[in-house]
Amino acid sequence: MKITVEDGSQISEDAVKELEKHADMIECQCPNKLIDILQKVREFEEYTEECIEKYPEDRDTHKWLKSSAINIDQLLSTTIIQLARFEGFIDANNEFVDRGEGK
Repeated sequence: MKITVEDGSQISEDAVKELEKHADMIECQCPNKLIDILQKVREFEEYTEECIEKYPEDRDTHKWLKSSAINIDQLLSTTIIQLARFEGFIDANNEFVDRGEGK
């Protein structure tokens, strides 16, 4: 599977699920912790979308919060991909390395 993310963009949910499968290839829990944070940010982004509709008087504030969540998602996505490269989960072409080839 090829990961569809470039630096500064959001990693797809399918790629996150695949990374979770590979995260056990290293002893520490850093990949899983980052993925947990990413999921929380995405939940918050969805929540702010609901607030935009539910509280029209605070629309600008919630749009700003949603935009900030998207920026955090992009930063976390890039961090997770770089960590996956460092740890050998994916190669330079953003493709998952066969589990037999990883660290």
